[in-house]
Amino acid sequence: MRDAGTHQTQTDLGLHVCPSCSSVLVQPTCWEQAGDRGHWRLWRRCPECEWHSDEVHAEAAIDAFDEELDLGTRALSDVLKALEHENMQFVLDTFSAALDADLISADDFR
Repeated sequence: MRDAGTHQTQTDLGLHVCPSCSSVLVQPTCWEQAGDRGHWRLWRRCPECEWHSDEVHAEAAIDAFDEELDLGTRALSDVLKALEHENMQFVLDTFSAALDADLISADDFR
């Protein structure tokens, strides 16, 4: 665990930023409500340097972390959609070229 000064700096950076390697890929591994209302115990890990943490954070910091996780999910989803489109375009182009070259006939679909 870090001292309170370092914890404040980490919260200012965002809970998604690794204090060890500065990666923005820090992930939650577990969470639970901690004591009084508005505070959560959050376990996090960095997939790049394997740093990990078990700390209590205010709900505002957790909400900001959740927003960053949502942005990351949307970015991954957008990349996946683009890759799927690219892959389907390749299949279509290959199939069309095979049709044009008379490499495919009705017998191929029996």
